[in-house]
Amino acid sequence: MSSQTPSLSPAPAILASRGRGRTTSSLPQTQSPAPQTQSPAPADNLRTRLNDEEKLHLVRLCIEYQAEHVKGKKGAFWQKIRMLLKEQIGKDLRDPHSTMRILLQQFEVQRLPQMRQLKWSCGARLSP
Repeated sequence: MSSQTPSLSPAPAILASRGRGRTTSSLPQTQSPAPQTQSPAPADNLRTRLNDEEKLHLVRLCIEYQAEHVKGKKGAFWQKIRMLLKEQIGKDLRDPHSTMRILLQQFEVQRLPQMRQLKWSCGARLSP
């Protein structure tokens, strides 16, 4: 048996497909190998979760240091809260600001209607 190598043409033939002037190649498509990427360490993918006691600790830290939450220095405030929380509870919360926003939203959805109802029944109005 003789070994024959297929001849390669210098440029792929382009055929016009039906409609709207699209073109397709007449050569078979070859699959390129998937790029080899390193998956991040498992700890990088995990979200830090706080239990109720730890959430309360976060809220108390924010209240304690609220005087430092000023225009132009809010990033430093949240970094300080992150550092203090890590020192005190041993968990590195990547974004304490986001966690506080979520806690506030949950409070507003769950508790604010109850507080409004209580205020209305006492004759005082809580503004929206």
